[in-house]
Amino acid sequence: MLVKVQLMKSVLCVALYFIIYVVFIKVRKNFNSKEITDIMKTRYKPVTSQSSFTNKINKKNVELEIDMLRIDELKGEAIDLEENAALLQQVSDTCARYNIKKISLVKRHFLHNDKHKSLYCWIRKVASTSFTKLFSDMSNRQVSHNFYKEVDLLSPKTLESLQHYVNDSTVFKLLIVRHPFQRLVSSYRDRIEDNSKYTAQSWLHAHSILYHSRPKLFHAKSSNTNILERIFLPDKRLKIIPSFREFLEWLLKQPPEHDDVHWVQYHTHCAVCNVHYNFILKLDHYTLGQINYILSKLKLDRNKIYLPMLQRTHNGLTDFKMACKYFRNLTTDMVMQLYERYKIDFDMYKYKPDDYWHCAKRKN
Repeated sequence: MLVKVQLMKSVLCVALYFIIYVVFIKVRKNFNSKEITDIMKTRYKPVTSQSSFTNKINKKNVELEIDMLRIDELKGEAIDLEENAALLQQVSDTCARYNIKKISLVKRHFLHNDKHKSLYCWIRKVASTSFTKLFSDMSNRQVSHNFYKEVDLLSPKTLESLQHYVNDSTVFKLLIVRHPFQRLVSSYRDRIEDNSKYTAQSWLHAHSILYHSRPKLFHAKSSNTNILERIFLPDKRLKIIPSFREFLEWLLKQPPEHDDVHWVQYHTHCAVCNVHYNFILKLDHYTLGQINYILSKLKLDRNKIYLPMLQRTHNGLTDFKMACKYFRNLTTDMVMQLYERYKIDFDMYKYKPDDYWHCAKRKN
């Protein structure tokens, strides 16, 4: 008799557990977007500043993106919900904190694919070649080099069409960033220091850089050679290579609005405060899960897509260790000036300059 009672208890417990499990599954399936947003609002309360109509719009759009991230996570996509939700909120808060006015969209800065409902703002030296190739493949273009020229073919046809894509909530909008200082070193190594090839940046700027740092070079008496012949080889490759410090001393004297696309500020180049990006990838510590998530949002088969090793060029990876070597010849004051120049980008994506102050061996 005792055995039967215990058996009945066990059966009832199993039945009760099964009923609770079924109810839980139904509740999860019926979990609507409003409940999702309420949870995220509680977890990520925005930093309050001046209450304005613009701020309310920014916060509303951020909440929408957080909502969509939560839904994607429930669907099984491998993403870090908390990290990306916090990053979206940080961008919105930074735009409000600096009261950034509307920045004009430049259609050439964006790649669009109508079939895959996607929009991507390229930033030079931040995996732009890899993702330009990806968008080229999405358009069935058989191109293996000269991806710089692909931009003109893959960009929206008109500014009006770009604005339409920006306002279309069904278009997946992608932005990729990296530490501003690492990108700066990478740009210098590729476009100035590497004289194995001609680059537009060395041809356009080396003269001004050297005129600022080595004025005697321009006063040297020579009846047979002009200044361009002293600086460049016959095929327009650099003969005299400005150092990283010379490059930065020149850069810090230039107005930011005239910056080359290889070292322009992120928030101006991609109109970050005017385009509500759905996903921001930080190239410094990306995961395979994040790449797979992006491919899924681009409506691509992740098993058939090949992306080359991101961040790498033929000169090798520019990581913190490599960048630190270039900062060793700088003063801490120069590092501070660079930080002030790119401060908004630092704040938007939660980057810190601290380690680079320790790299700078020359004190003020």
